[in-house]
Amino acid sequence: MGRLTGKTALITGCNRGIGKAIANEMASEGANLICALRKEDPDYIRETDAWREKHGVGIDFVYFDLTDEDAIRAGMKSVLDMKRPIDILVNNAGVAGFKPFVMTKLDDFKLMMQVNVYAPALISQYVVKNMLKQRKGSIINLSSVSGLDANAGNAAYGASKAAMASLTRTMAKELAKAGIRVNAIAPGFVETDMNKQISEDYMTAMLQQIALGRIAQPEEIARVASFLASDESSYITGQIIRIDGGI
Repeated sequence: MGRLTGKTALITGCNRGIGKAIANEMASEGANLICALRKEDPDYIRETDAWREKHGVGIDFVYFDLTDEDAIRAGMKSVLDMKRPIDILVNNAGVAGFKPFVMTKLDDFKLMMQVNVYAPALISQYVVKNMLKQRKGSIINLSSVSGLDANAGNAAYGASKAAMASLTRTMAKELAKAGIRVNAIAPGFVETDMNKQISEDYMTAMLQQIALGRIAQPEEIARVASFLASDESSYITGQIIRIDGGI
């Protein structure tokens, strides 16, 4: 039996990158999955069929766009209509953008905040109502080292991820008495499509600052998420856990 056997995890943006690795890892640990995606992805559905067969877990899907608050509400209503306890929420889906501050439009800030902060906050409010009934749960938010450190070119993205770190701590304080733990993971550079937007020169400069001398694999982030979702981390809440290779 895995350490998440019998638990149900709702994970956003889990058809690629870090989210996909987290979903795979949690399924391997016995968690049933509710995968929240922007749109149907037939290739991903076929891949999760293999997870279902291999690990003997249930996998369901819900579709909504994080820029559409009405769609989020409708999607979360359909999740709650499943009448299943949600033990784990992973607010993984997000967008990134790298521009000098003076070239960052207000619409860039609005998009980052909507997808990286407002949508996860709204989703969390729905899930917390579910968790309050069972008096337990683990919420894992995805922040970033860009939200903890100041880096040129990260004005909008860094601000959104800093907001997510602050929101995590506040949620943890408010929900602890109800048995709900809230933590965030702040990855450094991870080998995902998102970081392909970064120039080769910038990446080379960053690698020189990383003590381990390499970027992370999504699976390395996923293993920490699985730990935070499990009862092994029962005394951990309100933490922003850096996974940065020693920046």
